[in-house]
Amino acid sequence: MPSRRFAAVVGLVLLASTTLAVAPAVGAPPPRPLCDACGETFAETAGAHGVEATVVESTATVRVAENGTATWTVRNTLREPAAERLRANESLRTAIADRAMWDVTLLGSNVSSDGVLTLRYRDPEFAEPAVGGTLRSGAFTERYGYRSLDGLGADRLTVVAPDGMTVERTVPGATVSPDRTRMTLTDLDRYGIVTFSQQGDALGAVWSSLAILTMLGPVVALNVAVLVGLPTALFGCLVAALCGAVSWLDFDFGASTEQVATALGGLGVVGVLATVATAPVSLLGTADVPIVGAGVGLAAVGVALSVPAVRDRLSYRTVIALAGAGLVVAVGTAVVALPVFQQSGLLRAQRVFLGLFAALFAFLPAGYALGRRRRRLAVATACVAFGLVLFQQGIPLGPLGLGMLVAVLNGIYGIAVVVCGIPLLLAGRAIGRA
Repeated sequence: MPSRRFAAVVGLVLLASTTLAVAPAVGAPPPRPLCDACGETFAETAGAHGVEATVVESTATVRVAENGTATWTVRNTLREPAAERLRANESLRTAIADRAMWDVTLLGSNVSSDGVLTLRYRDPEFAEPAVGGTLRSGAFTERYGYRSLDGLGADRLTVVAPDGMTVERTVPGATVSPDRTRMTLTDLDRYGIVTFSQQGDALGAVWSSLAILTMLGPVVALNVAVLVGLPTALFGCLVAALCGAVSWLDFDFGASTEQVATALGGLGVVGVLATVATAPVSLLGTADVPIVGAGVGLAAVGVALSVPAVRDRLSYRTVIALAGAGLVVAVGTAVVALPVFQQSGLLRAQRVFLGLFAALFAFLPAGYALGRRRRRLAVATACVAFGLVLFQQGIPLGPLGLGMLVAVLNGIYGIAVVVCGIPLLLAGRAIGRA
């Protein structure tokens, strides 16, 4: 059983991770477009100052300097009488312009005779130096610091690379000039990190990839710790407790390997028949396809164990191979049986269940290791399988936000897998002691 000290450490880590995940979401301002001073957002800011403004067209040009500082030039074409009022009242225009754009410094503003309001800002943190003489900008990511992005804001936004540099990595959907000194966006529905490399550098793509990796590394590591590490730690504690209980109670059914094979085969057949029988009334819902797959996979393992040549060569590696074969059969059966139960493709919940089968079938070799009195290997086998399952579900590249709920859900999955894996653990332990 895990010690109180270990449980306390896990609790503290969970509390700290929750705070890190939730704090940005609580303290963040509401989502705003990349260009706050453009289009409708500018009109809303002007309205808050008593000016009813209608923006006919909005463009922005961002010129990046070699040190990463950027100068924004925003042009909003306004209808009268807002244009005339802002042209005549400099203090009002300055107040609106200063409030319209977040986290930048207003350099100046003016309104032309044809109603074009020009705003200039300095952004000292638009980009930052990175490896290989590159610059990288996280301004186009979905979460930039405590700021949540909601689209582009401008009808057209152009980013101009620093002198002597070119745009290397762009935002999906961007248009790049032939000389790669400019990147233009007319929409921002997909986010990404932008990099600039030295002009003519043959390794520019390599440096850009390293720049992105070093930027995302700490965030990804935290996400892995929260989404994979914490649920796997909980899972490991449960498996260790289960192995300890089984060893302490010393369950010994006196079953031979042949009897274990028959039991596994029978359990699989019962699972399939029960699912088919309840399918017409949708008692199991979308779980019917995964359960049928698991049943056939268990039956396949039972059939394999009934072969004398397999029984005579049983080892930890052999049992892992058997569990892997059962997993392949389970997933394959679920895919083949899908049309029998529903017309559409695999639902997300079903894909999650099929992925968890890898951790479920791992209880067979874990039980075998337990039967050989190698408890640590038993726990490690189950934990590695469960951790890999969670990892393959995907790790977000940005701050988690409400993703902490996914970690809680993964922990619930772990509890369910441990409960469902008890028969396989006992079966593996029986053949390990036989």
